[in-house]
Amino acid sequence: MITLNGVTYIRPSREDCQQRSCKISIIFICLISSDMPAPALYGAGMKILLVSPQPFFRVRGTPINIRNVLKALSGAGHEVDLICYPFGEDLTLPGLKILRSPRLPGIKDVKVGPSLAKFPLDGMMALQVTARLLFKKYDVVHAVEEAVFFSAPLAGWRRIPTVYDMDSLISDQLAYSGFVKVKFLLRWVEAMETRTLRKSTAVVTVCNALTDAARRLCPTARIVQIEDAPLEKAFVPDEAGAARLRDQYKLGERPCIVYTGNLEAYQGIPLLVEAMAALRERRPDAVAVIVGGEERHRKILEEKAASLDLQDQVYFTGALPMEQMPACMTLADVLISPRVKGENTALKIYGYMQTGKPIVATALPTHTQLLDESTAWLCECDPRSMAEALTSALAEDPDGRGRKAAILIEERYGLDRFFRQFQELYAQLEAS
Repeated sequence: MITLNGVTYIRPSREDCQQRSCKISIIFICLISSDMPAPALYGAGMKILLVSPQPFFRVRGTPINIRNVLKALSGAGHEVDLICYPFGEDLTLPGLKILRSPRLPGIKDVKVGPSLAKFPLDGMMALQVTARLLFKKYDVVHAVEEAVFFSAPLAGWRRIPTVYDMDSLISDQLAYSGFVKVKFLLRWVEAMETRTLRKSTAVVTVCNALTDAARRLCPTARIVQIEDAPLEKAFVPDEAGAARLRDQYKLGERPCIVYTGNLEAYQGIPLLVEAMAALRERRPDAVAVIVGGEERHRKILEEKAASLDLQDQVYFTGALPMEQMPACMTLADVLISPRVKGENTALKIYGYMQTGKPIVATALPTHTQLLDESTAWLCECDPRSMAEALTSALAEDPDGRGRKAAILIEERYGLDRFFRQFQELYAQLEAS
């Protein structure tokens, strides 16, 4: 029995589990029987069910964050069962067991952001979570984004503390992506978020904007703000890898403006392409290397670049493995984030800052919560403004903006800090 925030959580006895499990359909037994967890690797620590409705592992925002969370929990001696989508690369960590949901006919992958494919995938995850919580004993349920909606109610019924990993405000994401346009449905999702914030044992946010949004919905929520962190503890340049990229794309010694990430509309890649057309007048030698993204987006953007006669100024690499990210960063003379929507801090910015290289970013909350004119060149969401910022960033860095950004990351937002904050949160849960 533990008490936190005035709520008592009673860990179910083995007899309770046996009585309830006999009433459950055989489908739940099938969902867990093939992946029974190995004996605990640690004498201490908690048993955690972490539910993440994303492909894992993938080199994109939330999966990178979850990878760091898993490293923090593993490093503290906790045992974690991770339920995730059936896509992605495996990750090996002490105490971690990855339990992928079943593959479904006709769904080969899932794109970034809201999509229809998420409904059946989340449905299968909900069955798997239900089976786990009815048949297994957990000390904490850690639910990411919309997974909290189907994980928290059963966890509450079982008196298991719930950590709501709120990587975004789902109602806002549905609205600005255009996926849901009916106001009644958006209000319904917002009401679900409010109830979940109120009921959760702890709510983890990643930036000030998200913390403020959560506070507006539920002033009494127990919020713990833990900002994201870079991919690794330190940036190690990969000169050989950068040289291979220059050879592969025949870049020669031309200055490179590098973007890394997906190619969804909110990332502003069409704006970057248009800015490259404007930049050509001032720096015809400069090139943009756009790393990441799905083929369907890449083809559209390649056509846009061709329509502006930028075939020799804009290059698309497609998705690259995480091991090549240091080479991409090393290749860059300037790193860019041209986002046109969103308030949550873009995770890529932490990695950009760690390199110590010049950064150009749009002057939106997604960037300005972390960057200012002392650490980056900020521009409007306009091709001319972005071209001017790129011209300045390519010329020189007399104020040492890149160096100041790297110092800020090291002092306030490093990976060790991220691990420590998550371990402290779980130490409080364990001690309560």
